[in-house]
Amino acid sequence: MGNFKFDLDLCKKLLAEFTGTAMLMTLGCTIAQFTNSASAVSLGWGFSYATAMHTFAFLSGAHLNPWVSVCATIVGVMEWQLMLCYFCCQFIGAIAGFGLAYAAFPENSGDICLTLVASGVDEWKVIFIELFLSGFLFFAFCAIWDKRSNAAYDSLSLRIGFIFAGLTFAGQAYCGCSLNFARTLAPAIIQMKFDGIWTYLVGQLVAAVLVPVLWRFVIQAEEPDKMLEEK
Repeated sequence: MGNFKFDLDLCKKLLAEFTGTAMLMTLGCTIAQFTNSASAVSLGWGFSYATAMHTFAFLSGAHLNPWVSVCATIVGVMEWQLMLCYFCCQFIGAIAGFGLAYAAFPENSGDICLTLVASGVDEWKVIFIELFLSGFLFFAFCAIWDKRSNAAYDSLSLRIGFIFAGLTFAGQAYCGCSLNFARTLAPAIIQMKFDGIWTYLVGQLVAAVLVPVLWRFVIQAEEPDKMLEEK
């Protein structure tokens, strides 16, 4: 079991992941629903990530994304038991956050916050788009966790927020640019629309394994501190 134990500190981390993911979904989906501007949607998601991460990073690291937790486990930042706990809180938080936004939208608002494959775009292309763009995001997290860039943690929220905004701008026209399966799954469950959802799962999963493996065995110089060891 290592350093993993169920205590008050763990409860605070899990509550932070739940609340942060819910905040992300509520803010991001609300902004995306009421604008048709690609730049506004991209910045909206970027600022939503920045807001949630700035609020909760000191408690849980503010992963807000199951694949980020997978990356953290592979590079050695967290233990697999904690990863599974994060998974549950992130998915439940995404459903709760989107549910709050969905309840506030007017009736007949159409498809809300769904990540859909654009017309004329093959599903295999979506897999590669999500793989590459997710990979760029995961490289950013791996770099922040690396001991050689300790100072980067002070600006974590802004770094990830702007990176996510840029990646969203690059990929949203093709597939909505999810980069976060909790963000894709929550709207799909509530609206019962699962078209093409497997493409996001496959692309993001491959990136979430390949990037941290490459980082740990090729780029990483020394083992990072585990989350539960931090004081």
